[in-house]
Amino acid sequence: MSGFLVKAVSNDGVQSEIYIEASSTTDAAAKIRARGLTPISAKPGNPPRKKRPPRGATAAASRIVRELGALTGAGLTVEQALSSLSRYVSSSLMQSVAMSLREDIRAGMSLADAFAARPEIFPPPFPQIAEAGEVSGALPAALNDLADWQERRANFDGEIQGALVYPIILLVLAFVAVSGLLVFVVPRFEQVFADMGAAPPPFAAGVFSTARGLAKAAPFILVIGAGSTFLMGLWLRGQEARRSAYAFAHRLPGIGPLLRSMLAARFCRVLAVLLQNGLSAVPAFRLASASLSDDYAKMKLDEALTQVRRGASLPDQIAQTGVLPPLAVEIIRVGEQTGELGKATDRLATLLENRLERGARTALHLAEPALIGFVGLIVGVIIVSILLALVSVNDIGI
Repeated sequence: MSGFLVKAVSNDGVQSEIYIEASSTTDAAAKIRARGLTPISAKPGNPPRKKRPPRGATAAASRIVRELGALTGAGLTVEQALSSLSRYVSSSLMQSVAMSLREDIRAGMSLADAFAARPEIFPPPFPQIAEAGEVSGALPAALNDLADWQERRANFDGEIQGALVYPIILLVLAFVAVSGLLVFVVPRFEQVFADMGAAPPPFAAGVFSTARGLAKAAPFILVIGAGSTFLMGLWLRGQEARRSAYAFAHRLPGIGPLLRSMLAARFCRVLAVLLQNGLSAVPAFRLASASLSDDYAKMKLDEALTQVRRGASLPDQIAQTGVLPPLAVEIIRVGEQTGELGKATDRLATLLENRLERGARTALHLAEPALIGFVGLIVGVIIVSILLALVSVNDIGI
């Protein structure tokens, strides 16, 4: 499979350049048509490099959208709201973004197009939801929904990251503390026995031997660890490598179900926001899939979308991907049958987010005493071995 950059136009006349993997230009054009777009040209190319978001971009985007919703809801035009926003905000990033958006609006662009021109600040589905609000005449409500989604996403990500980061930090600090004891403190006591020509107690001898091995292996461990991390980072830059890594993670017991629940929470939250703001199921499905960071899940969901465009059932195709939990598939099926897919996916996203947050807090509460007890046990073993060594030195002296 090779990469192609395809220029395509949507039914409403919006032109875009899309990177797609295909066996030939004909295959690339066919895949673009399957998305409901009309290809104009296709050429071999690499995926465009994404601009790195500036620090604070997520918070700035959320606040700009929230305050735009409030100001336009109060009766101001988008241009007037952006002018007001650029005058009173204290953040330099928000001020510069608001001013640049205002200039684009004055030049005749829609708010959706102005968002789309700044993907590092306003990634999908910001432009699409803004466009849906502009078309339906309910822009303030669409912007408020968008801000709610962004804030919930930030809170949810913060909860999960906090639950993962704390045990990792504790493990790293524990490793450093125990390594320091074994490398710098224990050898001093071993030297005492070496100078006296006496054998240490068996328990202390085991600790001394471990300390010697760690001291000798430490440089190799550091070099191998740094080299492995560097090579892994290079490998994961490739899309196929990331897909393989995510596919492997999906198959792991324990990790796979957790990963699928997190995917379903994000996917359904974005899908609900898009559907409740007027997008039809197929484009909403595509944008919700594009919002995921899991390359393997995106590939499988894109394949499912292609089949849906050909007339297949949406829930059946999602079930066949295997990247979302059965509960998500069933609720999507019920929502489609009742004609309330947006409400169904919104309730499902809330359910999964609450479940994951409770699970993260429970895991954190269990991991903290377990890690502290484990570290205390290791340190206790080292201290006991040192005390035994000191007692035996006194016996030898006597």
